Amino acid sequence: MQSIDLCDELEFWPCRELRLECHGAELLRNEDNLVWRAARALAKRVSAAEGAEIVLRKRIPLGSGLGGGSSNAAATLLGLARFWNLRVPAAELQNLACELGSDAPFFLCGGTALGTGRGEEIYPLPELPPVFLVVVYPGIPVSTAAAYGSLSLTLTSPGSANKIASFCERTQEGAGCLTGIFNDFETSILPAYPAIREAKILLEERGAVATLLSGSGSSVFGFFNDEESALAASRGSVRETWRVFPAKTLSRAEYFQRMFG
Repeated sequence: MQSIDLCDELEFWPCRELRLECHGAELLRNEDNLVWRAARALAKRVSAAEGAEIVLRKRIPLGSGLGGGSSNAAATLLGLARFWNLRVPAAELQNLACELGSDAPFFLCGGTALGTGRGEEIYPLPELPPVFLVVVYPGIPVSTAAAYGSLSLTLTSPGSANKIASFCERTQEGAGCLTGIFNDFETSILPAYPAIREAKILLEERGAVATLLSGSGSSVFGFFNDEESALAASRGSVRETWRVFPAKTLSRAEYFQRMFG
């Protein structure tokens, strides 16, 4: 798992009660919105006497496989704890994040990490140097439940390219260490969604060192050798319904700097 600089924005303002205001996307009603659920869960756990007005500005497409909802949930836990001047133990925040979603615990950590179990057990890995990439959202969401339902898993082959230790040894190669990576979801998602397959091929044709489906989709991303190549690839024409984001990997330190300024 890897944090990048594509993100939504959250603001916290004084208020007597909890309120959520959303901009940029048609989101779920409060009871099902992960930001709202995270705020309510933290307030209940610490018996908070204060409220807050939370403003969410969406940039990450819904259903894109980029962890937008999970990252917002984790950022809400961290942001509200700071806003309310709470000293919440890291283990307590981790437990709350696990209750909100399998991906949420990673976003309490950031950087480069290994996720095991359902993804909720997070182990930091050696940091990648800055790697530039292009993310393409092909304008269609993919249901996570449906994606898992279509997945036919087999044991991973024992080749060195599949070993975490081998990856860790090569992290300083930058984009070069990412060649040979794969996503099991591609075997079922790419045949079922021609637009996703087309987006992946497009990135390959524009010079990506490696391309991959993000999570269970629908976004795909490609790694490039330098920022200039990534920006050039992101500026080319695409289908009208697609969205293209040039991005960069973030270290853990950069991740928290971006979060809190």
